[in-house]
Amino acid sequence: MRGSVVTIGAEHALLDIGARCEAIADLSPFRNEDGSLQIAVGDTLELFVVESGDQIVLARSVRSDPGSALRQVREAHAAGVPITGRVTGLNAGGLEVDLGGARGFCPLSQIESGFCADPSTYVGRTLEFLVTGVEESRRNAVLSRRQLLRRAEEEETRRRLASLKPGDELDGTVARLEPFGAFVTLAPGIDGMVHVSEIQHARVAHPRDVLNLGERVRVSVLRIEPGKDQRPRIALSIKASAPDPWTDIVHRFPVGLRVKGVVANLAEFGAFVTLAPGIDGLVHISEIAAQRTQRVKDALAQGQEVEAIILAVDPAKRRISLSIRAAQAAEEPAAAAGDAGAGNRQPAPEAARPEAPPAPPADAPLTTMAIALRAAAERARRK
Repeated sequence: MRGSVVTIGAEHALLDIGARCEAIADLSPFRNEDGSLQIAVGDTLELFVVESGDQIVLARSVRSDPGSALRQVREAHAAGVPITGRVTGLNAGGLEVDLGGARGFCPLSQIESGFCADPSTYVGRTLEFLVTGVEESRRNAVLSRRQLLRRAEEEETRRRLASLKPGDELDGTVARLEPFGAFVTLAPGIDGMVHVSEIQHARVAHPRDVLNLGERVRVSVLRIEPGKDQRPRIALSIKASAPDPWTDIVHRFPVGLRVKGVVANLAEFGAFVTLAPGIDGLVHISEIAAQRTQRVKDALAQGQEVEAIILAVDPAKRRISLSIRAAQAAEEPAAAAGDAGAGNRQPAPEAARPEAPPAPPADAPLTTMAIALRAAAERARRK
């Protein structure tokens, strides 16, 4: 039964359980070792009804008493509710538990959620268990603490999943690496997948190149979709939680700027060139060289460093158009002017020096040739 804590007294808490009804619960199970309380007014608790007379009494579990020990063990087993017992000893197979008149046994494999390295630490402690079987002839109950812990974990998982939504940012741990992406554990029982394209703004060949197992990462929730096993599939992104390299792209990479980059990928229609981490531009096949290029791979290779001039920038579509041939054309007039000047041993009279090529009008469209001429004019003026 679920109830909301209304008031807290010296020994009991008063809870509102709905339908204008109230119940009480003993505070002893809710105290820490130093006596401080684990609950506060306004908290919502899920408890079990142990008495339903004039006063409804709730408890965290069904606790046995000597007079009706075995009967309550049977009832707890049938209802699937926890029962409280004190660990009195340890044998080769597990823990011996006193259930208030009935004997209980908890196998070693059922003490903790995982492997129990030292079961002796539980001797003398009072714990909650689920009853998994009852041996009537021996007045003995088989217990499991592991199932109770798993149940609590599943309840916490459901609560977290119910509150999770796209856009949430949270920390997780890299649990598995595959060629297509990385699986990240957000909480016990809650895993999400970061596709390889969502790891970094820069290109990633394999997740293991940039991530390590057990590494803590900050992720953003992209989508939550129903899965085949009734568990949601959570799509995550690491790069969505990182700064966007395309911010102020038009100021960092203005049209006409001469840039250096590395060829990242080749396609039939052109080559993608990395200008900065997460920033790639496209050199169309017609902008690779002055002469006609039949195949991109005949002129460029992956990993090759190139110089290009920016033709266009589209921040909305995250596209940058580049031209290698414009950069080459801009170098040719300057190189020719330098060769001609080197052959003259004496400087020509001021009046006899050739004029620099005229720059195209300011309002002229930025064609490849216009960009090349403008760059050449600037170089000639500086000489």
